[in-house]
Amino acid sequence: MSPPRRRRDAYKPPRSRSEVMTAAAAVVAVLVVTVALIWFLQPDGKSGSQQPSISTPLSVPEATLPADSTPAVPPPTSTP
Repeated sequence: MSPPRRRRDAYKPPRSRSEVMTAAAAVVAVLVVTVALIWFLQPDGKSGSQQPSISTPLSVPEATLPADSTPAVPPPTSTP
């Protein structure tokens, strides 16, 4: 035995205006938040596939250091 079929012309009560307005406001809020996040989290125009410019060398040979530079490790001192 098959379940009873619904009539096509079954009455469907209309939605209340406040329910429709609440749903519309929620849709607008989601869209605004999505657009704001995309706008604020977008990469700036300066970044991209360009090579970074290096203004100073990564390592400096010791020969180019000035003569009056102090050594990185101080000499050990004896305690009395």
